Amino acid sequence: MSDNIKVIEILAEMEEILDEASGFPLSKKVGIDKDEFIDLIAELREALPYELERALKIINEENVIIESARNDANFILDEAKKERDQKIKECNDEIIIKNKHVEAEIENMMKEATLRAEELVSDSKIIKEARAKADRLVKEATEYARDMREGAKLYSIDQLNIVEATLSEMLDEVRSNKSQL
Repeated sequence: MSDNIKVIEILAEMEEILDEASGFPLSKKVGIDKDEFIDLIAELREALPYELERALKIINEENVIIESARNDANFILDEAKKERDQKIKECNDEIIIKNKHVEAEIENMMKEATLRAEELVSDSKIIKEARAKADRLVKEATEYARDMREGAKLYSIDQLNIVEATLSEMLDEVRSNKSQL
């Protein structure tokens, strides 16, 4: 018979002895066989250390599991932070590259507009047309540059939103794992 069933049986037997004991008139006191009751207490003492030892082992195992879960959660969190930092760096690098391309395109368009304007100005008969065309080209180049900057800005925001959503999902997963612990 297992010790834990033995403890329960001993306690039940002790309870039965008390229930069956004859009482004293006008009192809640009862008479029991002292030796029999002391023997049961001794048996209970023998069985309890085993139960206490098992309970302590279970508590220690629980502490090890909790510590392991904490370590796992910290590792996941560290990895998520590293991944977030890497994504942000990649996005920033991509934004810098795109901005350089946009600036180079703007510069080329401005040079082209200036060259065209100079060509048109050199012909005295079409000076008014040249100025108008040059102004139009400069305006188009300016609008194109503005559009390119706005596009680059929107792209950057989209990329950062994607990174933010990914990090939010990871954080929700970490919180969910943490709450399950």
